[in-house]
Amino acid sequence: MLALLGGTEAERERLITQARREAEQIVAAARSAADAIAADAAQRAGTAREQAARQVMTAAREQADRTAEDARQQAAQIRELARQRTPALVSHVLGTIRQLQAEDP
Repeated sequence: MLALLGGTEAERERLITQARREAEQIVAAARSAADAIAADAAQRAGTAREQAARQVMTAAREQADRTAEDARQQAAQIRELARQRTPALVSHVLGTIRQLQAEDP
């Protein structure tokens, strides 16, 4: 009976040792998988940041282009207004000069 119990005890120890080894292997595989998942997540986050930066730069360029075009249009309007008003201003200035010359003999 003791021999049977001794054999059972040895078998139990062998099973426990094997279970521990398998558990260690499972933990190592889980750590490796977790590391791979973390590395993939970091790479995806980096890619997402780069894409967001490109989108922001594109939006900023588009806004700058619109602002520059608005400025060009405003400048063209101001030039046209000045062109239209120049003859009247010249006439006014000449009239003022003639008036001053007439007042000052």
